[in-house]
Amino acid sequence: MVDEFGPQGGDPSREVTIDLSTCVNRYGPPPAALEALHSIEAGDILLHPYDAPDRLKALYTWAVGVEGEDMLAGRGASEFIWALGRNVDHATVAVPLPGYTDYLKAFPGRGFSVAGEQIPSLDQLDAALAAAALVIVSNPHNPTGALLPRDGIIDVAGRHPDATLVVDESYINFSPDPIGNTVIGCDLPNVVVLRSTSKFYGIAASRAGIAWCRDRSRLRRLVGPQENWGLSGIDVRVACAAVRSWDWAEEVRARMHDDNRWLAGALAELPSFELWANENVHFQYGWTDRAATLADALVRHGVGVRPLGAAHGVRPGALRIVAPRADERPRVAEALAAVGADLAVTGAHP
Repeated sequence: MVDEFGPQGGDPSREVTIDLSTCVNRYGPPPAALEALHSIEAGDILLHPYDAPDRLKALYTWAVGVEGEDMLAGRGASEFIWALGRNVDHATVAVPLPGYTDYLKAFPGRGFSVAGEQIPSLDQLDAALAAAALVIVSNPHNPTGALLPRDGIIDVAGRHPDATLVVDESYINFSPDPIGNTVIGCDLPNVVVLRSTSKFYGIAASRAGIAWCRDRSRLRRLVGPQENWGLSGIDVRVACAAVRSWDWAEEVRARMHDDNRWLAGALAELPSFELWANENVHFQYGWTDRAATLADALVRHGVGVRPLGAAHGVRPGALRIVAPRADERPRVAEALAAVGADLAVTGAHP
């Protein structure tokens, strides 16, 4: 049976040489993360990772200034998404559309839209919280790249104290102002924030992240019991080194935004593609009724992108394309030009 969501970003079955389908930082990992990995000795992997959760929570206390007791440590945002899927009544959940694949798989059939809205908005979030007991949304948003304002999110959540808003901030460090954009640390007891080290730090093979909520009992009730020693001590060592690479993060963030501006210009003239240009993250997004056709054509030129469709709440279809590194731009430009030329021929298919 073919998965209606299609292969997720980074699936190696695409067999491409430049994979722009995955949102993992193409400049990562930081050197400190590799040094941490290489420094591991026999004693570091001999015992169970008793202190791994505490080390990860201490890291986030340092990075974002919230109390460790308000956090749960886990294997990235994914652990918490699927834990919510097991512990929360699906009938009480709303997933604003378009939605991230894992939300829609963890809560099948719970997609929520206002008049077919295609870009998330505070009004959509407000309507979802009015209709459901739990709403989960990514901010910055995957797959569109939209960024809802911090104060607006807090205001909307405050209007619905009986509902829980889960904000997945896995992409927050890609945004121009991560500290100014995050809702972690807000005073509302009905806001849960998910964080992951995987994407921005280019360490997706490791799994580390946290869930935060001012209301500790609510967080534990929603997530449910966690596994004993569920976190890898090796993963936490790598994650701690990566997140502490502050200067590296500043430099790489600037490079990715430059790459993203270049990509927006390169996509602007692509036929049959309506670009929704953004400066919020490191990828671009646009609508097309030929998403699969365009994606397949680019694969033939060695470039992978992420097609999206009705399963994600996208109509008629869309592409999410991560910005290539500066050294990859010429090959991506050639691929886009070749595909565009084919599309421009009347009746021709790339």
